[in-house]
Amino acid sequence: MAMQDACLREISELHDFFQAWMRGELPRTDAAFARFPASLDARFTLISPNGQAAGVEETVAWIRSAHGSRPNLRLWTTDHRVRFEAAGCVLTTYQEWQTRDGVTTTRLSSVLFRADPAAPNGVAWVHVHETWLAQD
Repeated sequence: MAMQDACLREISELHDFFQAWMRGELPRTDAAFARFPASLDARFTLISPNGQAAGVEETVAWIRSAHGSRPNLRLWTTDHRVRFEAAGCVLTTYQEWQTRDGVTTTRLSSVLFRADPAAPNGVAWVHVHETWLAQD
């Protein structure tokens, strides 16, 4: 699989994991959760839509603690695009949609991936920056 295709597939698959984990559809076990930390680079950084930055340990702890916390969450991504590729790295963007308690929000996310044969789909998340998008 080409790296660009692997990155786009990884975006969809990880968000499917988030939805299942937060809805409590996956068992709360290390084995079920292992997919998430395995997908992150050791230097991973997440910048939330509110401008807060979190590293890999903080992000993993937050997602682990969110198991079953949003039983009615619907989460999906659209508009996946590759913006740049060079030297084993790919920059992508996508829109992330969440519906919870009847309220839908959307954000634009930029992601830097690097090739990592040990990670799911052979790519690791290095940097994510999210920005709120206005709702119609």
